[in-house]
Amino acid sequence: MKLLHSVRLFYLKRNNPIQYARELGVSVGDNCRFIGSPNWGSEPWLIEIGNHTEISFGCAFVTHDGATWAFRNEEKYKNVLKFGKINIGNDCFIGARSTIMPGVTIGDRAIVGACSMVNKSIPSGEVWGGVPAHFITTVDAYAEKCLQNTPKYDLENYKKNFKDEVMKMLSQSK
Repeated sequence: MKLLHSVRLFYLKRNNPIQYARELGVSVGDNCRFIGSPNWGSEPWLIEIGNHTEISFGCAFVTHDGATWAFRNEEKYKNVLKFGKINIGNDCFIGARSTIMPGVTIGDRAIVGACSMVNKSIPSGEVWGGVPAHFITTVDAYAEKCLQNTPKYDLENYKKNFKDEVMKMLSQSK
């Protein structure tokens, strides 16, 4: 029975990462998208993700502080533990290879840049990035910048010939 469960989880991890996360205990809202399967850590049931949130590849969610191991052999600290929930709001984006630490809340419509280490909560509507993550701009300002820098392209060709249309866009921007 355990082998069948392990095979099922392996299949879900590769083919349906959202269902895999739910099976582990992660609370996942509607219309989310995961690129690959994030590392949910050892307490996935401490993680809550809102609706319409995308998590890119290689992200890690840390819900405890394992560093307590370094001093738990001392009598005074033998029972010290440190856990924290992670809450991600609606309409968020978590960039590739980012790490979210215990006790962090990421507000609605927030963006975390690739390779960021988020060790404190991020307000709604803000873009953060870096190590440690820090405020960069607002989502509204970032959206406007993206709009201004989007080259003209053929939407129908984009849908049919994605690679060709992207290559054409990039050649125009030189």
